[in-house]
Amino acid sequence: MRYQDLPETLVRGEGVYLYDTEGRRYLDFAAGAPVAGHGHPEIVSAMAAQAATLNTAARCLTGLEEGYAARVLKYFPAPLERFIMTCSGGESVDLALRAARAVTGRRGIIVTRGASHGGLAAVDISPALMGEELPPYVRTIPAPDPALAGGRALEAWFAAQVEEAATALAAVGEGVAALVLDSAFATDGVFVDPPGLWAAAATAVRRGGGLVIADETQTGPGRTGAMWAFLRHGVVPDIVTLGQALGNAYPMGGVVMRQDHFARAVERVPGLAHVGGSPVAAAAGLAMLDVIQAEGLLRNAVRIGDSLRRGLETLARQYACMGPIRGAGLVLGFDVLNQDKKTPDPEGARRLAVALRRSFVLTSLAGLEGQALRISPPLCVSASQTELFLTILGAALASVG
Repeated sequence: MRYQDLPETLVRGEGVYLYDTEGRRYLDFAAGAPVAGHGHPEIVSAMAAQAATLNTAARCLTGLEEGYAARVLKYFPAPLERFIMTCSGGESVDLALRAARAVTGRRGIIVTRGASHGGLAAVDISPALMGEELPPYVRTIPAPDPALAGGRALEAWFAAQVEEAATALAAVGEGVAALVLDSAFATDGVFVDPPGLWAAAATAVRRGGGLVIADETQTGPGRTGAMWAFLRHGVVPDIVTLGQALGNAYPMGGVVMRQDHFARAVERVPGLAHVGGSPVAAAAGLAMLDVIQAEGLLRNAVRIGDSLRRGLETLARQYACMGPIRGAGLVLGFDVLNQDKKTPDPEGARRLAVALRRSFVLTSLAGLEGQALRISPPLCVSASQTELFLTILGAALASVG
């Protein structure tokens, strides 16, 4: 999140830190795609070596792309067994939408009200970007926020929202092609609990003839402590979309889908199987997988994420403006509240984020009104860096009241 009153140009990154033109160092707790840390030497070396050897269009396969696809698919449950490389997360979502429509013969899409799924066709299903100016084939539902469920079991309440949206799409002749969910509802404000949250909603959309698309462009690989955030809910999606985090922020992405859906879609979507990717992208992706394993980044996300959450909960007991802490691993968030402790305070959240930035800590805002502070450092973040963040956050909370 950028603010006009605090301009800076970032020129270098190293690990969990970013540096501006004046040489000032920022603790990056708003990182998304650089999962392994900024400028990771092994990933950079792999990319540079491949670029110096050969880089060419994806239609000219070199063996790296096939090898990368085979390795990525090992991290997915059956029957997700087809991988298509793309050049961005937005392109992945665009491709997934076209595939879902080809498979189902319907156009309707259900998304959450604060969702942001990327560029290209994904803009049309991104209320966070489009506001209320959405196409007639899109229906929005609330994110699975316990505060909205009115005491009902959250899973059942969320499924009921999906059923209602599917019925509305059917009533206007669109039908439902897919339910598209950011796997951690990151731009909605971060909602990942309880585990199994998706199960009833997935059943509901499939009952209406639609597919389940898990958008992992903001959460995979590894941010929740599992390779993919959807695994937390015990649901195998029909399609999974992936973004630049696959290559530690290199411009790449991917779509994973079931073989039967792939076979049907490839007949109806021109160029489906030859969309993007390159040898350099494959080299970046392979190096990224090596680093995740060698450095134990999933374990670190769980260990440091648990510590960070405990620290946030301690602060929440001291500062009434902090709502309940949400999230898993290293994607966490909380609403900033007004003095009544019940209603969201978007302006207070903005002041908090600005105060953090003035203390050289980067975070981002989420939620329908921008009322939630979202915290997502690279997975290589250390215990000492986390303690530093919590100290600065405590001072920022005190300064904004």
